[in-house]
Amino acid sequence: MMIGTEKNLLIALAEINQWEWNELPSARSLVGRHVYFCLAIEVLKNKEIRAGQPLKQVFFHPEFSDRAIRMKLREFEQDGLIERLSDDIDKRYRRLVPTQVLVDSLHKHAQTLRLTIEKTVYCVDKD
Repeated sequence: MMIGTEKNLLIALAEINQWEWNELPSARSLVGRHVYFCLAIEVLKNKEIRAGQPLKQVFFHPEFSDRAIRMKLREFEQDGLIERLSDDIDKRYRRLVPTQVLVDSLHKHAQTLRLTIEKTVYCVDKD
C-alpha cells in the first residue's frame, strides 16, 4: 500500500507526463524524450554540446539507433530548439547549441515540475 507522499508523487508524475505531452511535441516519442533529456542535462552542465564531445557519447542509448537519434536531432533543429554550428577551430566538427526556445522550455519544464510536486509535497532544496 502506498503512503501519502508516494501517492502524491505518482499523481504529480502523471500530471507532469500530461504537461510534457501537451507542451513538448518533439519529446512525444521515446527517442524524442531521450534526446530532450540528454540535451537538458548537457545544457544545464555546459550551455552547449561542444564539438570535441562525441554525439554518440552524449546521446547513446542501447535501444535507439544512431540514425533515429540523428533524425530526432534534425527535428529538434527544424523546431528551433537547437542550432548546428560549425566549430570555430575545426570546420569538420559541429556544435549543437541550444536556442532560447529550448532554454525557455527547460526553464518552464523545471518550474512546472516543481509547482506540480509542491501542490501536495513539501520540497526543500538540498544545496
